Amino acid sequence: MKLFTVSLRYALSEIRKHGLDRTWWRRRFLTHVVSRYYEFIGHEGTPVTADDWDNLLVLDACRYDLFTEAFNDSDLPGILEKRRSVDSATPGFLEGTFGEGTYHDTVYVTANPYVRLLLDDDTFHAVVDVWEDDWDDEYNTVFPDVLAERALSAAERYSDKRLIIHFIQPHYPFVGDVQIGEPSDFTIRDHALGNDDAVAESLTPFERLERGELDHNAVWEAYLSNLKLAFPAVRRLMYNLRGKTVVTADHGNALGERASPFPIRVYGHPLGIKIPALTDVPWLKHQNGDRKPITAEPPTAECRDVDTETQERLRSLGYTE
Repeated sequence: MKLFTVSLRYALSEIRKHGLDRTWWRRRFLTHVVSRYYEFIGHEGTPVTADDWDNLLVLDACRYDLFTEAFNDSDLPGILEKRRSVDSATPGFLEGTFGEGTYHDTVYVTANPYVRLLLDDDTFHAVVDVWEDDWDDEYNTVFPDVLAERALSAAERYSDKRLIIHFIQPHYPFVGDVQIGEPSDFTIRDHALGNDDAVAESLTPFERLERGELDHNAVWEAYLSNLKLAFPAVRRLMYNLRGKTVVTADHGNALGERASPFPIRVYGHPLGIKIPALTDVPWLKHQNGDRKPITAEPPTAECRDVDTETQERLRSLGYTE
């Protein structure tokens, strides 16, 4: 009864605080109603581990139609298909794909902190935390050329391992030719490093779109520009990594699409909202030379303690910018 009373008191205080904020109500409805509906009806996403590849390049928050538009105007090699991701946000993608198994034939090279913080230390043979060592403090991101360089070094060091290379782009912050918003808004790394007091200093482009402060075309162009920023690094890896390389995404981004059958619009990439804008992702295949010989070996990465509170806060963020 005491727990119920505390929970009710908290709920009422939140309603008093945000009761007139339509954005707050929309997010609560998505979290507590829509996501549970999609969980109930099921979702036939295909985990990336179900396919055969030597190198997997993961573009963060890259929806299929965005990738198609950029790909059609690029010189990237390969055959493009569409796949359905297992979830609509990075935590769900990671836990839904790798949470139950071990992949000791795989090295994960990542610009995204969630890989280290959401998965057990023995999940992969090794994790290369590029976000920890090569973070750009001015723009608050890892630039794609830096990630590509670290990935090529990992390919030399772990020549008999599968590689997963996880970019930040096209996820916000938008640091391509078309820029919207302040890079300091991106706070996930602060939380990952234990700075639990870190908060976003201003609204993200998707939140501003939701509030009517930006129009769809402006956000789309900045989003597309951020993806194109990554293409030279992606191309470099596709032509230099040995074996079969696949370019895909963990999830997409919504720009006001409806969460059918509910008459509610979705912005950004809330966890568990499995609509096409968030789960339809690219699957670009290209083979460079012979396939790699793959060997599984015990993990080599050093364990890093992460307090439970930080992990729970990361999960609660749902990879909202």
